[in-house]
Amino acid sequence: MNREQVITDLNEILKLEYTAVLQYTYEGFVVTGLDRPRFATMFAGEATESLRHAQMVGAKIVSLGGIPTTETLPLITTSNLPEILQNNLALERRAVELYTAALGHADDDVALRTMLENQISIEKASVEELERILA
Repeated sequence: MNREQVITDLNEILKLEYTAVLQYTYEGFVVTGLDRPRFATMFAGEATESLRHAQMVGAKIVSLGGIPTTETLPLITTSNLPEILQNNLALERRAVELYTAALGHADDDVALRTMLENQISIEKASVEELERILA
C-alpha cells in the first residue's frame, strides 16, 4: 500500500464529507423555510451521516500517520429545490468516485478496503435515491 497516496485520497474524501455536512445543513434550513418538511428531515439525516463518515475517515488518516484536512469545497447557496437535489446528486456521485479511487490504492489493507467498500455501497444507494427523486 502506498500510504501517502491513501492519505491523500482519504483527505480528498474528508474534504468532500465536510462539505456535505455543511451543504446538507444549509439545505435543511432552506427547505424548512420553504415548508418542505420531508426534505428537511432527509437533509438533516444526510448531514448526520456525512459527519459520521468524516469522523471515520479522519480517524483512519490519523491511524495511517497522516494529518486530516480541515478544508471544504465551496458551498452552493440556492433555494431552488431541483438545483439543491441536482447538487446533492453531484456530491454523492463524486463521493463514489473518490471512495473508489481510494479503494484502488488500498491494496492489502483489509480493514481499509472493507471501510471503503461499505462506503461505496452507501454512496451508491444515495445516488440511486436521489435519481429516483429527480426522475
